[in-house]
Amino acid sequence: MSRKIAIALLSTALIAGAFTASPASAAKISNGTACSKANATTTVSGFKYKCAKNTLVKNSKLTWLSTECVTAISQYRSALRTQASVGNVTEQLAVLDADLEKATAALASVTKAYDDARAQVTKSQAALNAATVPAEKTSLATALSKLANAVLILSGSKSKLTTQVRDLQEKKALISSAPAALKSNVQEAKASAGLLCRKGY
Repeated sequence: MSRKIAIALLSTALIAGAFTASPASAAKISNGTACSKANATTTVSGFKYKCAKNTLVKNSKLTWLSTECVTAISQYRSALRTQASVGNVTEQLAVLDADLEKATAALASVTKAYDDARAQVTKSQAALNAATVPAEKTSLATALSKLANAVLILSGSKSKLTTQVRDLQEKKALISSAPAALKSNVQEAKASAGLLCRKGY
């Protein structure tokens, strides 16, 4: 075999080796594989990866993280921020309890006034029906008209206060359950991130 032919065959082998080495190297990229350029991206077998620090790991270094992993970490961080933003639930509940107590007392007062006004309307209507003196009938009709108007006003106030009390009760229930619900959300988000960011994925 001539020297030229041998060199040609050797070159072909080296070129073939270069082409097969690249996919083999690329195939090694997965969650946790070290990388050097922050925010660099690559795609392996249809899966996208980003060079970043896994904030789920203390003192983490730059590694390749799948797009799903990066998204899961972001969702976990968002859940933590939401949990922190709720603040002191005890203080919020104390304010709500005070507002609820006032609204409930106001509703009770208005409801009594409404019931009394309706009872008075019934009484005045009966008196008007029994009256025979024109002047007395006119006076009773005027009073009855005022009472009917009062009933309408009290009915509106009662409806508004009923809605206010219901809204405050619902808000109290929501805030009371918030800590447990938010804690559960954080735990679920962390578990998802841990699963999607597992090494080798």
